[in-house]
Amino acid sequence: MKRQWYYRGSLKSCNYSCSYCPFSNKKGQHTPGYGNNCQNCSLSSELQKDKTAFFHFIKEACGTEAIQGAVQIIPYGEALIHPYYWEGLAKLSQAPSLDAVGAQSNFSFPVEKMLSCYKECGGEFGKLRLWGTFHPEMVSVERFVQQCHTLTALNISYCAGVVGVPGHIEIIQKLRNSLPPSAYLWVNKMDGLGRAYTLSEKEAFLEIDPYFGLELSHYKADVSLCPDNRFVEADGTMHRCNLDRKVIGNFYNREILCKTPACSRKECSCYLSYCNRKDSALHPFLPYPAFRIPSGFTFHMPTPS
Repeated sequence: MKRQWYYRGSLKSCNYSCSYCPFSNKKGQHTPGYGNNCQNCSLSSELQKDKTAFFHFIKEACGTEAIQGAVQIIPYGEALIHPYYWEGLAKLSQAPSLDAVGAQSNFSFPVEKMLSCYKECGGEFGKLRLWGTFHPEMVSVERFVQQCHTLTALNISYCAGVVGVPGHIEIIQKLRNSLPPSAYLWVNKMDGLGRAYTLSEKEAFLEIDPYFGLELSHYKADVSLCPDNRFVEADGTMHRCNLDRKVIGNFYNREILCKTPACSRKECSCYLSYCNRKDSALHPFLPYPAFRIPSGFTFHMPTPS
């Protein structure tokens, strides 16, 4: 059965220091330099542990009883500044049973150098899917957009996104208008806002992201609607999604329970949980909504009033 597979290793460090993020305090775990050979970088003990776990997952995923579908890396912290993640994605992309591979990122990595690493390791560009989140505390619109334009020029499939902070509407509009028309910019609802969005705020975000309405909906957790996804941790523990903490088996023991327990959540409260549902509203993102890339997307600049 083809599934949306998610993998999260032991990485818990980031090169950004956003005020709202717990991983901004975990520094000093960056790969020293990028070099020309992504397979021979010296790693700290923490990164070596993460790499070992990741390549264990890759070996099993690409084995004789290969998993089918798509794999999305959803790390704590920032993964794509580390060349071994590009090497791993390249190896996954070579599996005939996988249609697509990708990762979430802040897009701070050197694009051409890391894509050279991916190519050097035999990566299939047609299978690569990237998810980039804009962090206004850490990077300018101009720098982030430059990264996106480079990805577009190299014909890499990606989406970009941002949290829908009402006070950031102008900068998010600037970001949207500066991105290539073919790049989808999603807007996540802001947790902790303490109030509902005003009508004008909803309209502004819907003008930026035509699918923002998905974020404003409420999705009652229902296991029967999301049978085709698995979230795998570094030790192989599997869950239904990134939010559900019920264990449904172990990936490395080839153990997938036939009778899975009910979901531990009352609501699918983030995109990576509700995108697994059999919901007609997600059809533009098929066949693998996990990557958040709608097919045939083109942004049309609104007509000035």
